[in-house]
Amino acid sequence: MSKARQTYGEEFQAEAVRLVLEQGLTLQSAAQRLGIPKGTLTNWVSKAKAPGT
Repeated sequence: MSKARQTYGEEFQAEAVRLVLEQGLTLQSAAQRLGIPKGTLTNWVSKAKAPGT
């Protein structure tokens, strides 16, 4: 049986991205602090850096 997929609110995602882009935390340390997978945070940061966002 597969695991249910975790969803995160927009404000949580925005705060996570701010930790990396504005406060200078590494992806690994921010992900550990928030208890989320590093790959998930990497995706959010990439989207935030994309032109037009």
